[in-house]
Order: sequence, then C-alpha cells, then structure tokens
Amino acid sequence: GSATSMAVGYVKINWDLSGELALGIFSAMDAGSLFLMHFSDNIWASYAGYLAFKACYMLLITIATFQIAVNLSMERYALMFGFNNFVALLIQTILTVVVVDSKGLGLDISTQFLIYGSYFTVIAGIFLIRSIYTITSIKCR
Repeated sequence: GSATSMAVGYVKINWDLSGELALGIFSAMDAGSLFLMHFSDNIWASYAGYLAFKACYMLLITIATFQIAVNLSMERYALMFGFNNFVALLIQTILTVVVVDSKGLGLDISTQFLIYGSYFTVIAGIFLIRSIYTITSIKCR
C-alpha cells in the first residue's frame, strides 16, 4: 500500500482529467477483491484478495486526498482533513454497528465481504460515470 501511494507522486497524469477515472478504477478493483474474498473458499485466494484490496485502498485514499488538497489553500488543510477524518470515522462506526454488531444485523464474515463489495461497486459506478461525463465534455469542446 505504501509503495503504491509513493508511486502516485512519480506518475505524470493530468489528475484534473483522469483523477475520477482512477478513483473509479481502483474502487472497482477494491470491489473485485472483496467479491473474491466472498466467493472463494481458498484461504490463499482470500489472502491475495486482501493484499490487493489493501494496496488499492491505500492508493485510492492517496488519490482522493490529493484531489481534495489541490483545491485547498494551505490554511484550510487542517480543518478540511480533520472534518473528513471525523465524518469517515462516524460513517465507519455506523456501518460497523449496522453490519457487524449483534444489535444490528450481526452478519457473518462472508456476507460482510458481499456488503462491502457492493458498497465499493456503487462507489466505482459513481466515479466512472462522472469521469466519463467529464472526459466526453472536455473532448467535445
């Protein structure tokens, strides 16, 4: 994960044009990794899926953070990233209580992979649709 995050700094891409496309692709790869872990009974395939998920997720977070930071002034970094971390922690807590906790749905591990894989599929769809719209609108001008 850290190696892929470091590689982002060395890749020469127009992030304004391709940033959302990259977010969509890596969200789709995360979804695929989670679905692999759900549908596989092989422990080694699950480990490979976990490693792929973690690397793609770290890269996804790095790209998303970069996309946000580009549009901020230096004085707003702490406020924005503090607020983002708070909201992310709040959403993660709610999702964990609903999906994992016995007071919520209390789902088994395999079903959790299915739920989270579906979540990443929706996220990937949103990013891919938005990136296709952005790219086509720029190319049509």
